Amino acid sequence: MVMSKSLGKTTVLLLIVCMLSVSGVRSQVLPVLNRFSGSTFHGTVDVSWPVLFENCTFETDSVVLSRSYGAVFRNCTFRSRTGQLYMAGSGSGMILADCNAMGCNGLMFSVNPSPCDRNYVTGLTVNGDECPVPDDVESIIDIDGLELAECVKGDLKEPLFMQMSADKSTLKAGQSATLQLRGLEEGMFVGWISWDSLFRIEVDDDFTCRVIAPDVIREPGTVLVSAYTEYGLEAACAISYAPEQTDRGSKKSRRNRKRK
Repeated sequence: MVMSKSLGKTTVLLLIVCMLSVSGVRSQVLPVLNRFSGSTFHGTVDVSWPVLFENCTFETDSVVLSRSYGAVFRNCTFRSRTGQLYMAGSGSGMILADCNAMGCNGLMFSVNPSPCDRNYVTGLTVNGDECPVPDDVESIIDIDGLELAECVKGDLKEPLFMQMSADKSTLKAGQSATLQLRGLEEGMFVGWISWDSLFRIEVDDDFTCRVIAPDVIREPGTVLVSAYTEYGLEAACAISYAPEQTDRGSKKSRRNRKRK
């Protein structure tokens, strides 16, 4: 069964109600717990770690989480006071299992979506109607029939999450970046995919790989690298690439500046 690594000892703190400095909406800052059951939250929820919500109710103006670091919502109800409901201001790794959104015209996962986002749905309804997942949207994954759905609906004790990071944000020709996954149990199968066939993938160990740029890069762009497990969890990372500036180009640019 897929399980996340333990996040350490549970520390009980008092609930704090504050104002979000950016958006100006009321926010609840949650105590350092991995799991909440049967709770009701008002406004936007501020939590800075992976978390599991079960049988919870969220009453919000439009945004459930200020940011997602990986969150499982199981048998939860979302009551929105506006037309569009957003699960988070940013971030990804959210799993909605047997949840219902009410009072909104539609549901989106992020106010600021990214091509690297990966969120999951099973048994989601909006105002009582089943919410279908578009086939052409990579960032939302229907997990019906996958082992991930069985795990989420089973005896889940901790949040599930899978995150990818890179040691470089930009590559030049021939360079490589190391990608690393966190949040998975040791020994789990992980597959890697480069969405640009010119960028090679070399696997270092279970949760680490290198993406290698081609020897020649003529135009700048972005390569997306994805990792997936046999259970259904996925993660992605976008790395920019750019051609080297040649000496000839540099000299030409300096001459042009002198002429001005």
